[in-house]
Amino acid sequence: MITAGLIDGSQTPGIYRVLEPVSTISSALADAGWVSPVVPPATTTGEFYRGLAEAMGWPGYFGANLDALWDALTELSRPTAVILERWTEFARARPARWDAIVAVFAERCEIAPPFAVVLA
Repeated sequence: MITAGLIDGSQTPGIYRVLEPVSTISSALADAGWVSPVVPPATTTGEFYRGLAEAMGWPGYFGANLDALWDALTELSRPTAVILERWTEFARARPARWDAIVAVFAERCEIAPPFAVVLA
């Protein structure tokens, strides 16, 4: 089952690798009080940012770069667990960019409100 810290009400921030189907993950997170947008698979940086912005409901003028990502993530007001569907496709296609994005996600996990990334 999904990592206990995400679904037992403790809302533990972090980056998690989860093997369950995305629908199961999303449902469990919602039941635990997390906003849980699902980011579709991507193989380019542009696709990744477009999918993330759409899933998060960010405006069309979202800057699609690391600074804009940080700014948008720090504006979150509710516990949020971003589910990255088939994340390995992007990680393999753009490893340096993936590492940079994960670093931003990891830094965001350290501030309130709770934030997590679920690698599905």
